[in-house]
Amino acid sequence: MNCEDLMNIPKIYSGMKLIAGGSGMYRNIRWIYFADCTQCLSDDFKVSQLIHGGELVIVTNAALTDNDDKMLSMIVEMNQKNIAGLVINVGQISPMLTEYCNDNELPLFELSYDLHLIDLSQIVCKALVEEESNTNSIDQLLAAIIYSSNINDADIKIRAGYLGTNISDKNHIVVLKLNKNNKLQDSYENLQRYIRYEFKNYGLQKMLMLWQIDTGIMLIPSELFSRDLLSNILTRIIDHIRSYYGVDAKAGIGSAYEYISELKKSFQEALNSIKISHSESKSQKVFFYDNLGIYSLIAQIKNDKFLDEYVNNHIGKLIQSDVLQEGDLCKTLEAYLDHNCNAAAAAEHLFIHRNTMRYRMDKIKKILCCELDDLDVYLELKMAFEIKNYRESQKDQS
Repeated sequence: MNCEDLMNIPKIYSGMKLIAGGSGMYRNIRWIYFADCTQCLSDDFKVSQLIHGGELVIVTNAALTDNDDKMLSMIVEMNQKNIAGLVINVGQISPMLTEYCNDNELPLFELSYDLHLIDLSQIVCKALVEEESNTNSIDQLLAAIIYSSNINDADIKIRAGYLGTNISDKNHIVVLKLNKNNKLQDSYENLQRYIRYEFKNYGLQKMLMLWQIDTGIMLIPSELFSRDLLSNILTRIIDHIRSYYGVDAKAGIGSAYEYISELKKSFQEALNSIKISHSESKSQKVFFYDNLGIYSLIAQIKNDKFLDEYVNNHIGKLIQSDVLQEGDLCKTLEAYLDHNCNAAAAAEHLFIHRNTMRYRMDKIKKILCCELDDLDVYLELKMAFEIKNYRESQKDQS
């Protein structure tokens, strides 16, 4: 639940008014914290010691709200711990605090005397507990979809309906993979809320999402999200993760399937997309399985020994030559194949002289004992390099 969700609760909306920081309504609420203790007035008291992040902070003590300097100092300190918002009694909000909250996108609410604190705390805490329970049920439902061997489409749709979400038409499975980082361990809850908020902005009110260590798994209806829109949202999420947590991430998107029982396939495709991504552009962040061409075919082959033997049988001698002589023959041949057997274009790509290119190609032909202008040979060598890159990317991830 974020601050915007909070204000959609009728009893809250009628008794609380947004005063400042409206652009920060996306902030997620983790719990409530009452900052009315007398010790808060002490100069040596550090309120940040009691703040974990995500709290909706309530201040009603006039001794605090009447002291602009102390109040602002305390709010700045709490905002550094990423509190969700600030609630203050009507008539106790200073212009200085309003200005700070607007500048820092910190939601500031004015609390009416008609909404008693006990009622406010009960409403918010009940909503948070219900949300937690609902989230756990959603986790279990998605886990059943992607891991259970025998599932009934009709039963899953009924269960989804009870949870307030609808599974119909075609759906993708999206996997968001983060680089392992122990420092992020306490931030996964906030990250999940941010992801849900991003998709909610585009009409996905309740998203099926499951989080496992450093991997987020989401069910996304293809009817709501075009490929471009989905790519843009995921790129924004990945940029957010990098900016706020200093962690790199990639997203893999499986094909869209109509039947729920087929979504296990979409899940595996999404995982394969991320595995294959290491063979693609290093700057790319979002990968659609059906855009990966030959790699999607290679990923279906589970026999690693077979793949390695294929590489060794076709370009193994060339690889060994490069190792012994510290050469660039593999790199040269791959560039030659990538440029449709155009030696001049390959030489330009490699920034080498044409005579150097000609010398290397002659050497390659002798080592491999083959004619490179033969179409069958071209296809075999091209496949060998694709498999080589794929297998190297797998080893990089292990």
